[in-house]
Amino acid sequence: MTNLFNWLAEHESGISAIAALIAIIAGIAVVTRLVWTRMPGEGLSHLKRPAFLSDWRNIGLICLAVFGLLLLSILTLSNGDSNRSGEASSDISGKPSVAVLPLNNISGDPEQEYLADGITEDVITLLSRNPRFFVIARNSSFTYKSKAVDIRQVGQELGVRYVVEGSLRKMGERLRVTVQLIDTSNGQHLWAEQYDRPLAEIFALQDDITNGIAVTLGDEIWSAEISRANSTPPKNLDAWGLVMRGSRSYARFNRKLLTEEIPLLREALSLNPNYVPAKAELARALCYRAAGFYSEDSVRDIAEAYTLGQQALESAPNDPLALFVLGSCYGYTGRPREAIRLLEKAISKQPNYALASAALGQALTFDQQPARGLPYIEQALLLSPKSPQIFHFEAYRTGTLCELGRYAEAEQAALNGLKSYDGYYWNWLQLAWARAGLGDIEGAQQALYNAKKAEPRFSLTLVKESAAILFKNKGKNLMALLEPIWPEDLLTAKTENN
Repeated sequence: MTNLFNWLAEHESGISAIAALIAIIAGIAVVTRLVWTRMPGEGLSHLKRPAFLSDWRNIGLICLAVFGLLLLSILTLSNGDSNRSGEASSDISGKPSVAVLPLNNISGDPEQEYLADGITEDVITLLSRNPRFFVIARNSSFTYKSKAVDIRQVGQELGVRYVVEGSLRKMGERLRVTVQLIDTSNGQHLWAEQYDRPLAEIFALQDDITNGIAVTLGDEIWSAEISRANSTPPKNLDAWGLVMRGSRSYARFNRKLLTEEIPLLREALSLNPNYVPAKAELARALCYRAAGFYSEDSVRDIAEAYTLGQQALESAPNDPLALFVLGSCYGYTGRPREAIRLLEKAISKQPNYALASAALGQALTFDQQPARGLPYIEQALLLSPKSPQIFHFEAYRTGTLCELGRYAEAEQAALNGLKSYDGYYWNWLQLAWARAGLGDIEGAQQALYNAKKAEPRFSLTLVKESAAILFKNKGKNLMALLEPIWPEDLLTAKTENN
């Protein structure tokens, strides 16, 4: 009996449709028969009365037959929907959509209701500036205010892949906000965080919590999308899924990943030639491959990256992603002034864009303005302390601190980055730079050998070529410290021609 009730609940809308159709058909049949029987006999003498109107039993049988057909149709459609739902669990398509539900005020203090709503509204606003997501508008999200909801039902009703929910509680002179991110397809909790802050300055408190939630959510949703794409068969991926699968090098930057990603991004572009995220991410991958000296033809890769990045920006001139990609590409390829202009614009469009902030700091350092660049890099680390890009952020900070002669801080930054990911040779190179500045020659040389493990082509020749492109001063400060202590067996790459 329980199963029957569950089935009825799950197919409530279909059963309602059947009942409505039966009522309409039966009503038409009854009205037609009544009208027929009341028509003057002479007016119908030339017409033959339909057999089905001659007996109420016939009408009943016809209604039962129609009911059976409709029921069979509904069951068939339900099975089809179930099959499609099963397919959806192994499919990924379109930008992820997110609903931020109103924070539940459990403090017992009605005055905190406005703060809970304000934080929710601000998180919705900040998330909506992220070009990677669709965020459901406040009016829809707030229909669930003060209601006990089933997250899967919310996902179905709003058509969203992720739901954010949480609570706010006042405890004396402190405030605790708890937030969690949930996958609506299976109810799985992907991330949870707790924010405890003093209530002394309420507006600063609201900004602090809001920014922390919005930026961290952005990172978590992005990581979740990449994981979904990587666990989904390529044949089930659309352009967005292919872009996500082709974005793994954000978290693990090396020759192998870039080689695998570029064909996926080209496939995404072939599915949708005007798709801005595909153009932008392909431009980024090509540029990073060239700047990392992983390319067979750096000149060709950079030229194509410029073309794709410019096309993406022409299609979406205010898109933070397009601005970031072309700006960072310029920064990595010896055009820091153009990079600074575009990255500043990206941040103006999305103030909490940690990637753009870090890239702007790096571009300023390449342009011999490390004192201006450092605050932007540190801001990125504050905004996004759990970003998969931490190894890049710390590498940027290491190089900037080395340019400023702050070698002890630079060494710590390099070690922080390597804890996140140790497979990119530039992190090891910059650790060597910091240690050389501290006079730790042995430690610097060991870092250089670790760089060689990360990239077989690593050599003094490669570093000089790379520094000549990246730095306005051609890497003068870097080479002044490292070239005199460079191990002889790392002067040239024995595998360069392989």
